[in-house]
Amino acid sequence: MQIRPHHILCIGNYVGKGYSEEFTANMDGICERLKNGEPFILTKGKDDVCAACPFLKDGVCKTVEKTDRYDESVCTALGLKYGEKYVYDELERKAEERIYGSRGLSFICGDCEWHDLCDNVRKNK
Repeated sequence: MQIRPHHILCIGNYVGKGYSEEFTANMDGICERLKNGEPFILTKGKDDVCAACPFLKDGVCKTVEKTDRYDESVCTALGLKYGEKYVYDELERKAEERIYGSRGLSFICGDCEWHDLCDNVRKNK
């Protein structure tokens, strides 16, 4: 499985809501696999989550500048490298320490349309 860096945060805050039924079904499956310990490769650009995203057209993300910025910020905050293999639980712990606890979520992806939902998820954890 391939996951881009900012999707680590999306997965950690996912509560069964998405852009469409297809997207939600895809995300449900990905979250289950990752939370059951399946390793993934950190990838730059399109990943398994993007496969059902309505912003992906002909293999190209319509919001690429924004999502690339999110990815770079997550890589910096968590010390990640593209092409490396990771396990979700390990990165979720790092995100708790380095991003969520320091209000980094607002810094990294405060302009995301899902930010308010994610912020509420964090407040209720």
